[in-house]
Amino acid sequence: MQATSIHDVQWWGKQLEQFVNDGRCKSPGFLKPFHFVMIALMMKRHSISGIKLPSDLANYAARMGLWDAADITGQPVVAKNSATGKFLPVERIADKNTVSASADALSLIAAKACADDLTVTSLRIALEEILENCFAHANMDGGLWGLACAQSWPGGRKAQIAIADCGIGIRSSLSENTETHQRLAKENSCSMATEWGVTSKPGKGHSGYGLTVARQLIENNQGALLVCSFDEYFSMTSGYATAANCFPWPGTIVVLEWNTDIPLDVNAVYKSWPIPSDMTEDDFDF
Repeated sequence: MQATSIHDVQWWGKQLEQFVNDGRCKSPGFLKPFHFVMIALMMKRHSISGIKLPSDLANYAARMGLWDAADITGQPVVAKNSATGKFLPVERIADKNTVSASADALSLIAAKACADDLTVTSLRIALEEILENCFAHANMDGGLWGLACAQSWPGGRKAQIAIADCGIGIRSSLSENTETHQRLAKENSCSMATEWGVTSKPGKGHSGYGLTVARQLIENNQGALLVCSFDEYFSMTSGYATAANCFPWPGTIVVLEWNTDIPLDVNAVYKSWPIPSDMTEDDFDF
């Protein structure tokens, strides 16, 4: 199964903009979680009440919860229990109190793909903070929330989790930390956000480590981590990292795609980090 690339995400973003402007766009032949979270947010953001998909894709979209996530009624009703746990339909990240439960549900996609307990735990640790950031920076006043979706493909030996919001973006978030101002003037904010020790909330324990954990987990797994925020992106695919400007997305998209036949090990990630002066090894003992 072909890995998702930054070009796939960019292409879909351009198609969605074309749909907003012209009412028509090309549909991907193979839908993944990132397609669903992006189109649901786009429909919600622009108050689009309907979209016509080919019948096979429309049924799939209904099973994946697209219409519910975008608050659209009158679309096909399809049973959502036919995938035997291979996907988590699109769900809203609209309540801080549900972030932990959402991280649990998303990480269980790994369990359904027959992953070991450490892989499930490793995913959960990275996801909880990424979801927390999504909630904290989403445009809640405008009625837009974060969305998350997941799916595994046993035959392709891959799984993907996609999280997106229409919030303030990574650059604006990091600008809240005066220590990063000088770097932000010259560097890619999405790449910076995946580095150890870079955070918008210095001095708050593990804060800011979600994308750092995700980057190293995916790098060790030879999978794909894609981060897009406004007109910047970071991509880590098969151990190769790139960062540049890109087609803009009004918020942040995070796509984690891993090879399900290679374990994820958060302990190996933590062992590679220096221990901050205000922490001990016990803080990283899982």
